[in-house]
Amino acid sequence: MRSTINNYLSGNSSEKEQKILLDWIRQDNHLSEFQSIKEEWKEKTNLEAIPMAHEQSWNKIQNSLFGRMQSDLQRAQRRLTYFRYAAILVVLISIPSLLYFYSHTGYESPLTYTTVSADYGQISKVILPDSSVIWINSGSTIRYNNRFSTNNRAIDLVGEAFFKVHKNKDLPLVVSSEGLNVKVLGTEFSVMAYPEEKSIQVVLEKGKVELTTTSDSKFRQELKPGEMASYNKEKKELSLSTVNTVLYTSWKDGTINIYNLPLSELVIKLEKRYNQKFIVEDAIKNMPYTFTIKNENLNAVLSLMEKITPVEAQQKGNIIELKYNKSKISKGNIRKNGEKQLHYLNPQ
Repeated sequence: MRSTINNYLSGNSSEKEQKILLDWIRQDNHLSEFQSIKEEWKEKTNLEAIPMAHEQSWNKIQNSLFGRMQSDLQRAQRRLTYFRYAAILVVLISIPSLLYFYSHTGYESPLTYTTVSADYGQISKVILPDSSVIWINSGSTIRYNNRFSTNNRAIDLVGEAFFKVHKNKDLPLVVSSEGLNVKVLGTEFSVMAYPEEKSIQVVLEKGKVELTTTSDSKFRQELKPGEMASYNKEKKELSLSTVNTVLYTSWKDGTINIYNLPLSELVIKLEKRYNQKFIVEDAIKNMPYTFTIKNENLNAVLSLMEKITPVEAQQKGNIIELKYNKSKISKGNIRKNGEKQLHYLNPQ
């Protein structure tokens, strides 16, 4: 740039060079640098050797160009200041307008959902934004939206889950499953709502919950600790019973308590626990079982079932078939009226 300045000071620069020099002077602190180079150029140039008439003409041209540059620079700075204040003014005007819009139109960001699932053979634990904790049983899914814990605490459940709900009486948590809603403030309870099951079970360990249904707006039912509600999905009917809650909620700790459960329902639990498909022969579908599964593998469970009941397990491809084995029935297992009755100890 020094050579361009020297050409300009010598009166040999073209209009293009003058424009380049003008743009450069406008940037940062180049004006002071230009003045410094100009003083150096003056010292090196013997103006006195120039005839007076030429010197006056030269000074006139130089002063005209420099004055024009300073004038352009000042106009550019004024425009920049104007736009800066104009931008600030626009923001100040816009903020109240935006606040008014959002407060009077009820605008909210679009709904998005978070889904958490537990694969077959697995149990998932999740901590929600409100600090509530949920254990999700095998083959189950929960879903909640991005407004959770701000203007709602709504959860959709497919399958089985245990809830330890953080207390917030101003914003109840609501669990929804196939037409049944469980409304809670702060409590511990489980919900079993697998699509293939005929009923939905709600077991309350602590606190209090209120049950409502989408089919009947007048329906309200409160549960007390130790109670289980069974909601028949087809008949839309609810029944209450007092239970040992551990039998229904211990799965979250890895223990499955089977109590007087028909084989047709037992295999559903086994499928989820061990990720194994079963086929059950009609003759033994209603055969009841009572035992506890902790850390046993599937082979150990099947061996136990074969010992205590007339059942035989056969592996065929990826499926285990459970068949009736008449040879395992002893005389002590036959009622006097001819009806087969199985008696076996709880192997806990």
